[in-house]
Amino acid sequence: MTTTNAPRPFRFGINLTAASTRQAWLDKCRRAEALGYDLIVVPDHLGVLSPFPALVAAATVTDRPHLATYVLNSAFHNPVLLARDVLTTQLVTGGRLELGLGAGHAKDEFETAGIPWTSPGARVRRLADTVTELRRILSDPGLIGWSRTVEPPPLIIGGHGDKVLRLAAEHADVVAFAGGTAASGSLADGRTMAEKVSFFEAAAADRAASIERNILVQIVLVARDRQRAIDTLRRRAPHLAEAHDLTDLPTVLLGPPEDIAATLVARRERYGISSICMHEPAMSAFAPVIELLSGQ
Repeated sequence: MTTTNAPRPFRFGINLTAASTRQAWLDKCRRAEALGYDLIVVPDHLGVLSPFPALVAAATVTDRPHLATYVLNSAFHNPVLLARDVLTTQLVTGGRLELGLGAGHAKDEFETAGIPWTSPGARVRRLADTVTELRRILSDPGLIGWSRTVEPPPLIIGGHGDKVLRLAAEHADVVAFAGGTAASGSLADGRTMAEKVSFFEAAAADRAASIERNILVQIVLVARDRQRAIDTLRRRAPHLAEAHDLTDLPTVLLGPPEDIAATLVARRERYGISSICMHEPAMSAFAPVIELLSGQ
């Protein structure tokens, strides 16, 4: 595994999904910016806010954070119509969009949407076709009658399997390591993550250093006593404690802010991962870590 001599500065993102009112959503986005988050990201699942309108609303009350789909289920979107949505969102957010794409993993959502559930290989092929068509249209928006000049957004490709990582190695500006297998709910340990990173680097070859690496942290427990945080997680998730060293899970962060900051620096050295996203419940508690790593 290789990392650059000058590591990428950290970027921190918060995964926001829901709000009871318009004002609650806008307040949440303002809060994310005030706490120092660099990215506001919205997933593509049924039962939560739709990514593009939610991100457009976020742009109206924030100035600094980039706004990412994290990640779109390619099977849910016609590539031509998606290109129109991407161009529009990039325009009205002032160029702050980052476009995240994935193959989709929730079978029940496919069924609810009336979209055929296919094999993993078929879903990745659909993702690859979507990436190819989007690249073609975004590089020449006139193909769909779009006459405005819009800079294509950075492309995030997210997933865990080798086929998705190979696709990211070829096309992505950002690779988002899932850090686990959605189907089983398991989390990758340090060895598995190192293998995935090495596979990606080999596939990316000369492109590897130019691609930002991202991960979605699944569990954040900020506490002054690190051992107490570990013990708390053992009680809450005994299946993880039985199978893993909790401190070695790349999608788990435990302890006081100073320890978490040191852990992230060490993991950046090990995996080259500098873009860190987390779920909304950790938004406030994680803010001191952002302050400690600001500019690093």
